[in-house]
Amino acid sequence: MVYLARTVGAVLLALSTFAGAQTPAAMPKDTPELLDVGSYRVQLVSKGAGPYTVIFESGFGRDLNVWRDVAPQVARSNRVITYSRAGHGRSEARPGTPTVASRTDELEQVIAAAGVRPPFVLVGHSYGGFLIRSYAARHPAQIAGMVFVDPSDEHQSTELRKLDAAAVDNDARLLVQYMPPKFQPELAQVQAILDSGNLPLAGPLPDVPVVVLTSVQRREQPQLFLETPAAVDVWRDLHARFFRGFRRGSHVVTPDSGHNIHQEQPQLVVAAIAQVIAAADTARADEAAGKQ
Repeated sequence: MVYLARTVGAVLLALSTFAGAQTPAAMPKDTPELLDVGSYRVQLVSKGAGPYTVIFESGFGRDLNVWRDVAPQVARSNRVITYSRAGHGRSEARPGTPTVASRTDELEQVIAAAGVRPPFVLVGHSYGGFLIRSYAARHPAQIAGMVFVDPSDEHQSTELRKLDAAAVDNDARLLVQYMPPKFQPELAQVQAILDSGNLPLAGPLPDVPVVVLTSVQRREQPQLFLETPAAVDVWRDLHARFFRGFRRGSHVVTPDSGHNIHQEQPQLVVAAIAQVIAAADTARADEAAGKQ
């Protein structure tokens, strides 16, 4: 299979395009450094300056290169951090099976080693959506806003099984079949989240400005159940439900790109980040005025 759709009946949701995960992308114009975070080194690009630090979390199996059409534009007026998680790109692997909790530990270590300070705007694609939620729940006071790029949803498998459980299971088998062995232990951890419909978090998410970007692209000949119109409708509705948990922001639906919105329509992501930062500026100004 050349292309693994958008998401997960089992875990397709947590993945980006599988072919892209296997094929090295062109390196960004800024040469990544290898940052020593203690017991291992992490591939990282840090550039730009501004009142906010924008931190990007890639989808499952992807490295920092996927943000090459977004991060440089955002760095014109903000500090920007892109990095490859342990075992991805040029980042050294760590022992043990990665979990959402251990990946959140990694992000904490990267932030500390890079010496960046809040307020943070977190941007997460697909599985990266789980990770920025986990970090934000641990450190709500540090977060000024969040952008979710076609994010994973822990309820996806449960909702799709109501439509066709056998088709969901078939998508899951295909995913495991084509998944590189080094990613399969972490994939099993994500599968457990999807099976349970529960993403363990340290607490509630902060009530900050949020933009959720959702792909509703229709395919004439779906290769997977997850690409069918009924499944795409479930995906959109889950994102709408998630977005209703926030008071400020917007839910942007696009029919013009697939799961990798940041690569197919990067300007949508750049605009979403700008919108969140503008709303964060307004919130900070209102807070300051209220204290006077």
